[in-house]
This record gives sequence, C-alpha cells and structure tokens, in this order.
Amino acid sequence: MASNMMEQFLTCIECKEYFDGDLHAPHVLPCLHTCCTQCLKSRISKDEVQCPECREKFKASNNDLSGFPVDNARKHIVDCYRIQKKNEEYLCDECGTSSVKERATSRCKECDEFLCEKCTDAHQRTKLTRRHQLISSEKLKNSPLEEFHNKQTCAVEGHEGQPFSFYCTSKGCARPVCSVCVVRNHQQNGGHEVRDINDVYIENKRLVEGQLLDVKHKKTSADEAIELIEDNIQNLYLKESGVDEEIEAQFSECIKILEKRKEELKEKLASVSQEKKKDLEGRLDHLTKQKGQLDQACKFTDDLLQYSNAAEFLVMKDQVLNRMAQLKNQPVDVFPPHASTDIKFQATNMGDDFVNFSQSMGSVSVATPIEFLPNTRVQVHDIVVGKEQSPLLITMNENHSRPLSEADLDIKVEILNGKNYRSQAVVLDKTRSQGCYKAVFTAPKPGEYRALVKIMGMLLEPEGYVFKAKRIDDIGSESSLAYLTATEKKEAKDAIDSDSQEIKYGANEIEKLNLQALATSRGKPLASSEIKTAVGEIICPDLSLDPLAAHPQNEVLENLKTMNNQKSRHRTPRNLSQAFQNFRGTIGNRSLGRTGRYYFEVNVSFFIKRSLRQDLVFEIGLCRKSDVDKHYTIDNHAFSYVVCARKCHICQTICLQGWNNGQRFYHSPITENSPPGTSFKTTYGFLLDARQRQWVVVDAKNRRFILRFKNIDLNKPLWPVFGLYNPDLINSSLTVRSGKDISSILEVPFDY
Repeated sequence: MASNMMEQFLTCIECKEYFDGDLHAPHVLPCLHTCCTQCLKSRISKDEVQCPECREKFKASNNDLSGFPVDNARKHIVDCYRIQKKNEEYLCDECGTSSVKERATSRCKECDEFLCEKCTDAHQRTKLTRRHQLISSEKLKNSPLEEFHNKQTCAVEGHEGQPFSFYCTSKGCARPVCSVCVVRNHQQNGGHEVRDINDVYIENKRLVEGQLLDVKHKKTSADEAIELIEDNIQNLYLKESGVDEEIEAQFSECIKILEKRKEELKEKLASVSQEKKKDLEGRLDHLTKQKGQLDQACKFTDDLLQYSNAAEFLVMKDQVLNRMAQLKNQPVDVFPPHASTDIKFQATNMGDDFVNFSQSMGSVSVATPIEFLPNTRVQVHDIVVGKEQSPLLITMNENHSRPLSEADLDIKVEILNGKNYRSQAVVLDKTRSQGCYKAVFTAPKPGEYRALVKIMGMLLEPEGYVFKAKRIDDIGSESSLAYLTATEKKEAKDAIDSDSQEIKYGANEIEKLNLQALATSRGKPLASSEIKTAVGEIICPDLSLDPLAAHPQNEVLENLKTMNNQKSRHRTPRNLSQAFQNFRGTIGNRSLGRTGRYYFEVNVSFFIKRSLRQDLVFEIGLCRKSDVDKHYTIDNHAFSYVVCARKCHICQTICLQGWNNGQRFYHSPITENSPPGTSFKTTYGFLLDARQRQWVVVDAKNRRFILRFKNIDLNKPLWPVFGLYNPDLINSSLTVRSGKDISSILEVPFDY
C-alpha cells in the first residue's frame, strides 16, 4: 500500500507517467493536486484549466502555466525511488538524443544530469564542469535523498554557478537570490529587503506547519462527520425496517378497512426515508469531496516539508499557504444528523374508534425536538384585550428552511405578565390546514406579555417572545393575523382546562425555564472556622470580560460578567476587528499580579443538545496574553494553566480536567452520563498564590478542594481566559464573580 501511495505521489494524476524535468514536469495546482506539463496544456480550454482529480477550475490565460509552480523536489524523489526501489536504469542525458542511447553510469549533482561512461570522462575533463560532483550509479542505490537534489544556482546571466544564499522578501520579488544579485540588483536603498535563505526557510516552514495543524484538525472534524453520517445512513435503513414491521402489526386486525391507509403510510415512510437518505448522502458527497481536498492538502504539505530543500520549499510556500488559508476557512458541516433518523410510527386513533378515524390513523414522523429547535420560526402578533386571539404562530422547518407539517407534537406555551404571573395558553394543531401551531390566549388587561415556548419539554428561546395586549382603539390592522375563526374558537374552548389558574413564579422556577440561566446567589455562609474572608491578604480583583476580544461564536453580555456560546438574535451585530480568530472565548480585563494572592469565581452551566464524542465544553485558565489566540484552545501552551470540561471517551461522561503544556494531569467526572438533555451547573473558585507559585481550583458551591497547579511561571503576567465551545452541540454560559460579589473564600492549605 505504501508503494502504491508513493507511485501516486510521483506520477501524474492524468497520464500516470513519472514526473521528469521536461514534458512531464510536475506542476502544482492551487488545489495541491499535481499534473505534468503535457497533460496540463492539453486541459486548457477558454483560458481555464480543470484539475483532473477534483474538477476544480483555475485561470490559465494564453496557455500560461507560470501560475502553477513546478515542484522541483518531485523529480529528484522520482530519480531516487526508481533507482533504489524499482532498480531501474537511466540513459545518458547528454548522448541520449543519438540513435544509440548509452546506459548512464553516474549523475552530476550540479547539472542534474545522468551521464554514460564516455560523457562522464568528458565532463571531468571540461574546464567548466571538472569541479562538479559526480556520483556513480552504484553509489546512488544506497545514497540518501539529499544526494539526488541538485544545487540550486542562479540563472541570471553572469551569475552562473552562484548558489542561492539569500531570499528577497520585498513585494514584487519574493524569490531566492545569489550574492551577486544582492550586490547588483537587490540593494536595500532600492527598496529591497534581503535575508538569509535558511532563516526565511525556517520561519515559513513553521508557518506552514502551524497551518497544517489547523487543517488536520479540520480534517479530523470531516472524518468524524463522514463516519457519523455513514452510521446514520445505516441506522436509517434499520429504522425503516423496524417501522415497517410495526405498521404491519398495527394494521393486522383491521386490514380490510385500513388497507388503503396502510399503503399511504408505507409510501409516506418510503418517501420520508428516501428524502432523508438523499439529504444525508448529499452531505456525505459534499464532505467526502471536502475531505479529499483536506487529505490532498495535508499529504502534499507533509511531503513538501519532508522532501524539499530550502529553495524548493520557498518556491512552493505561497501556493501552499494560499490553499491552506482557503481550506482553513471552509466550514465543515459537523451538524450531527442522527436525530433525523429516529423514524416513528404513531399508533393513534386505533381500537374501537378506528372506523371513524381511519383517515387520520397513524403517522410517520422523523424529527425530534433536537432537530426542531434550531429551525423553528415563531411569528409574534399583538392582540386585543379581552379577545381570544393568537399572539404566536409556530412553524417547524427542515434544515433547508422548508416547512414541516409534523402533527401531534407536544408544544406548551406559558404567558408571563409584567408581575411574573403565568397563564397556560391553549395550543391548536393547525399543521394539516395551515402548516403551523397556534397559541391561543385572552389578555385580561393591557400591557406587555412574554411567551415561553417548550417543544417536547425543551425551551425554544430562553428570553421568550414579547407581545403586547392593547385596547381595540389602539391596535392597527396587523392584529387581524391574530384573530381566530369560529372553528378555532370552539377548539380552544374544548381544550381549556377548567382547573387552570394563575400561579406566581418563584425565582427558582423562572431560573429553571431558562436553560442558560446561571446561579446568581450563594448558599448560607459557612462557619468562621471553615472560611477566610476576602478582607485580609487575599485580593478579589474587580474582574470583567472583554467584549471586543470575544470570538464571533460567543457573546459577552452588557454586564461584562457573563458570556454565552449562543449569539442573541435580538442584539446589534458588533465590530469583530478586535475579536479572537482562533481561541473560542475571551480574556479578562486585567492580568493577575506577580505578588500576593488573588481570588475570583466563575459560575458555569451547560445543557447538552446533541450527542458528544470527545468535544470540549468550557475552558478556564491563566495564560500569557501573546499565546491566547494562537490556537483553538489554550491547553497546549507551555505557560498556560487550564481547567476544562470535555466528553471523556474512557468514562463516557463529562469530565473536569487539568492541563498544562499539552499534558493532562487531572481527570474527574462531573456528570453521571452525557446524553442529549444532560444539564450541569456549579461555581468554581480560583486562588492564585504568587508567593507559593500555585494556582488552586476549588468547588465553591460544595466547599471542597479540586486540584492544584504548582510551579506557576510568573516571569510574565498571566491573564484570566475563558472559553466556550461547540454551540451546535451544547448551550453553555459562564459568569465571573469578583470584587464585592465574593463574600467568603474556602481556606486552602499551601504547606504541601
């Protein structure tokens, strides 16, 4: 298999010929696939060339291939591979055009030519080439790859033989140059900036390696998404088979009356299943193509880093960086589609009433609340006081925003007035006639109301939907959308629970309704023997979150204390010019001192919406400011000290972990399991003792010690950093408590 992969790397993807320095010179396209000169020219049409592998098209005006650089290292690898692995013989490049082609016995490293015995003797006698380094064919069979690379020399007239020792980094140049070029054509007073070629090579090599790491992370996401979709396609077939059997069982006792209806449902099942399979297969095709691009980019770059010398690498680095930047910014659709495969057959209206309800018996459903929530549209209308009207129209949509007519969903709507009194609205299922659900409510008095919508037990919008009840003289024509028909009024009357009454919300009940709500109060203070107050030598700095630095996927609220991983749909878009581009979070407004003891707390809560693999939930740490935005997380930096929560593949639950310099040293479960619907909420305390060079993490809610970081490096300031991850899978939020918000601190011994 390795041999086949090497063959693919060293041959043209179109004609399968080995690359050489002539008609089959290896040209690298922007997609990082490689095609030889001859094939590339044959594929140019209308000033465009199409990659034979991925079918991407690129501009190639006037048959100009200069935009597709030649990978010079590839030819040398071909020579090495064919001589050492394939044991092939080469013909002389000097006398090869004659009728009798002699077998090559040596290779000139400077000329990059294979020579026969006669041409070797002539090469050693000629004044211009007598000092060239010749290596025999036998020796080449055991020589390292470096021996096959020719010395890159300047091609400018008069500079022949001068090695590339420098690199001009000025705009418009960006190429290797020799010492003569530097003196004559690339002087500093002429606007040129010349640097040592090895320094530029190392600098750009590190840049490409960093980009490669990011692309490999993206590739991992694509691999996981493809695996998940493939699993769910298989699961969809199994579910389809199971539901088919269930339908047969339900209809066995009333086969004569329900035969037609049964076939309708089976057709609906096949249609829904086919549509979902088509959607999943479409995603799979897209991700497979994207993964192919990522694979090619990673493979090419790995090979470039491994096999190219400095000059060869720098010729290719712009092409590679452009492709890396393009692939890095391409989103990978990691939305877990498994919820879409849970096809169910609803055995409704069966038994004694099956004759009357034969036309509505049973249904095939595919969606779950996890799929509904992100794609639910709620239309809000003001209503007239004292009138039975509909302030909310609730419409379900697919992933592609097409309306769904899923009936019999468990939808509840609670209405809160200005004093937090609640009333239960009546929800009418109008999916068959109007494609939506209607919430029916009669406002007793004018004012502003807030509606909380739950779909199958899950809160749709934590802040609720605000509407107004107005007197009939104050409301405009738009209220007509809220009116009910006579039939709808009768349906609402039949559905009203005669025992319903207004109940006042307590503080805890309101908090439970909001999945992102955070605990803002502490329990009773411990006895004085158990705690130390913040009045003494421990400093509780007034810490807040930087809203400008927050990554675009997160949002810092106006109090500058709370950050959510879900952007509010009601807020004005912010300026992202100062926001972190890599790290998924924000930074505190100040660093912690190098002397003294500092303490702050963080309230953390999260709710799992979809199944996790080894996904990160939150991250709280201390880090040097210059390191924060280098990567997606901060746990791999040498001077970062991180507490994070993530799905653990060992425990199969959410675990709290301690990290430093990419190494995990602490690990403890914080939830019993982690299926969708799991929620968690607690308060962590963080105490930095600069004198002891320790950072201690405690459970401030349950008043217990968790873990300790020792030998903290305080040579440079450390900044509090806060990250929230995977908004598609998790609703999470954190709130910083500091300054006057701290009433007590758990006493932690520092004598060990």
